[in-house]
Amino acid sequence: MLDSWIADVVGRMRIAEISNSQLAKECGYAATYLSTVLHGKKGNANTRDCIMAALERLEKKKAARLPVDEKEE
Repeated sequence: MLDSWIADVVGRMRIAEISNSQLAKECGYAATYLSTVLHGKKGNANTRDCIMAALERLEKKKAARLPVDEKEE
């Protein structure tokens, strides 16, 4: 069974249209390693924290590119 944080990350990636390779690059990981982590095969608390922080940065970057009227308050 996958950890709930992994499901959260994958769902948020889909909503924000962030690719595996984009997130991997933001984390400083190889895309293959990120994929392994997101399949629950590798990783630890530090890996999780890095991925969550990188995802949040990417979400903010994506949100900043939206016109103001399309942002949800």
